[in-house]
Amino acid sequence: MGSFFTSSQIYNSKQFDKEGFIDFFCKRMEANGYVPCSSDESEISYILRFADNTKWVTITSEAYEQGNQFSQTDTGRIAEMLNTTCINTIVVDSDFAILDLYDESGQKADSLIIGRADDYLGDDISQPLEKTWTPFLEDNFSFTQLLEVQNGDYVFIEDGLTELADIIGIDKRNITFSEEDAVENDKDTVFLDFKEARSSIVMTQAGEEVTKAPKKISVNAAFKQIIGKALEPYGFKCIKGRHPYIVRVINNEILHIITFCPENPEYPEDKAISIRGGVASIYRKKITFDLTPKENHEWLNYLFKFYTEFTHEINVQNRIRLFKTCFYSDNPDSLISALQVDAENIIKYALPIMDKINDIDSCLNYMQEFKAPCNYKRCEEICTYYPDDDEAFLYFLSSKYISERPDFLTNYINDTEFHSWVITELEKRKNDNLEILKEYGLISEY
Repeated sequence: MGSFFTSSQIYNSKQFDKEGFIDFFCKRMEANGYVPCSSDESEISYILRFADNTKWVTITSEAYEQGNQFSQTDTGRIAEMLNTTCINTIVVDSDFAILDLYDESGQKADSLIIGRADDYLGDDISQPLEKTWTPFLEDNFSFTQLLEVQNGDYVFIEDGLTELADIIGIDKRNITFSEEDAVENDKDTVFLDFKEARSSIVMTQAGEEVTKAPKKISVNAAFKQIIGKALEPYGFKCIKGRHPYIVRVINNEILHIITFCPENPEYPEDKAISIRGGVASIYRKKITFDLTPKENHEWLNYLFKFYTEFTHEINVQNRIRLFKTCFYSDNPDSLISALQVDAENIIKYALPIMDKINDIDSCLNYMQEFKAPCNYKRCEEICTYYPDDDEAFLYFLSSKYISERPDFLTNYINDTEFHSWVITELEKRKNDNLEILKEYGLISEY
C-alpha cells in the first residue's frame, strides 16, 4: 500500500532567512486574529520545514489530513495572508499527486496532476498553464521539462515529485514532507502554535453575560488537557515534547504510555482518533518520543486490546467504540465529550493491566502477551542485530526468562567478551534513556 499525505509549499518571495520568515509569518497570523501560544493552548498548530538555497518553505499541520478540504482552504488563506504563492500537494496511495497553486489573492490559479490519476479522476485531466508555472521554473529548466515530469511513468509518485522539485526549486526532501515526518531537535523543523485572539470585553444582555461560542482547540491540546488531567492522580505526566504522549515512569526503569493516532472517521462525524497504550523500558536502544505515535505503532496497542485482556470478552459495540473515537471538527464540545469517555475507559481497562507491570519480569510477561518487539530470536542474534525498537535486552536482566533457556544462559555466561559487551550496552542504554526522560520532564534525577 502506498502513502497518503498532504502538505503545502510557501513561496518565500521576500527571501527571508529562517528567523525572518518565522517572524513575518507570526506577525501576519497575529494581524489575522491569531496569536502565538503554548502547545497546551493551541487551536491551530503548524510545522514549518526549511532548507538551504531554496525559495520555498514547507508547511503542514496535524489538521492537514490527506485530501481534506481544510488543507486546501488553509493553503489559500496563507497565500493571501502572506501575499505570495502557495502550492497544496495531495498524494494518493503513491499513485498520483495533485498540486494546486494558489495565488496572492488566495484563489486557486491552476492545478498540476502527476502520475496514474486516470483510474481515480477519469480521462478529463486538465493540463497545467504555462503562464502560471513559468515564473517558478529554476534556471536551465523549461516548461517542456515540467510537462515531461507530469507525463512520466512512476512506480511511486514520490519519485515524480522529487524530479519536479529540481524544476521549480523545492528541496527534494521537503516536497514529500508531511506531519508524520516531523521530529523534534531538528534545526530545519519549526513548530508553531496559535490561538485565536479574543476581546477582553465581556458582552452582557439584560444583565447576563452572553453565552460565548465554544473555544476552538486542537486535538493534541484537548488530549493533553482532558486525558492528561484525568491520569495525573495515577502518576502520569504529559511530556514536554510536541507529540501527545502521557507517560508514567516506574522505578526509573519501566514506562507506561498513553497516546493517540489519527484514524479515518465514520459518517456523519468527520474526525477520528484511536487511543493507544504501550509499555517500554529504559533498556531499549532509544526512547523515541521524538517520533509520532504512528511511527511508534509497533509497540502501541489499541485500547480495545486492553479491554479484551481485562474483561476476557468481545462486545461488538465496545469494539467499535474502543477502536475509534469519532467527533465533529467544527464542534469542540463533541471532541471534549469523546475524550472524557476515553479517559474513563483508559482508567477502567488499561490502567489495571499497566498497574501490574512494575519490574523486568512483569514487563516481559506483558510483551509476550501483547504485540511487542521482544522475542528470543532477536535475543539470540543480539550481538549482530537489534533494531531501534527492540526490547530483547530485557532477557539478560530476567533470571526467570533466561533460565528457561539453559543453552543460551551458558553461552551468555561463558562467552566473556559477549557478556562484557552486553553489560556495557545495558548501562549505556540505561544512561542515555534516563537522560532523555529527564529532558522530557518525566524525571528530575537518576
